[in-house]
Amino acid sequence: MLKRTRIAAVLASTMCTVAVALPNVAQAAARSEALPSKSEWLADVAPVASDLRDYLGHRLAGVPAGQKPAIVLDIDNTSLATHYDPGRPVQAILDAVRYGQQHGAAVLFASYRDADSHDSTVRELTSAGYTVDGLCLKPADGSPGKAEVKLGCRKKYEGEGYTLIADVGNRSTDFEGGHYEKGFKLPDYDGALS
Repeated sequence: MLKRTRIAAVLASTMCTVAVALPNVAQAAARSEALPSKSEWLADVAPVASDLRDYLGHRLAGVPAGQKPAIVLDIDNTSLATHYDPGRPVQAILDAVRYGQQHGAAVLFASYRDADSHDSTVRELTSAGYTVDGLCLKPADGSPGKAEVKLGCRKKYEGEGYTLIADVGNRSTDFEGGHYEKGFKLPDYDGALS
């Protein structure tokens, strides 16, 4: 009898765990269904990338001597097409960033990825065609939150002497707190594309 009671308790506990997990699975599926196709997403990204490229053309035309202009980029679904094509660049963003780099801008990244992913993230970005002049990630000893981490990264880069002329991301947390001249927000579809 005691054995049956333990089995029943284990089964009840497992059922509770499954019941708790099901809404999370359903929520993830609903978010995925809310996303547009890859071609629609790229069409939504294109005007932002075009605006970035135009801005860089004007902004980098007269950089004062000694100034270190830089572009700060989020990684997932901004620099890399993580949801739609893992490991591949968002080509329109890469093209704009390459233009900026060719005209004197450093390429810096600010991400909420874990600190222990530094080396693999650099490999992923360089394999996708990006130059990585700086990579700032979530601290290993915990994190105050996405917005605070991204702001801390921008402040760190400013402390290194960079003038952050453009900040590119797809979430509001990529822009909170300022410390950049102009922001370029890609679509996140009400948070469905993180």
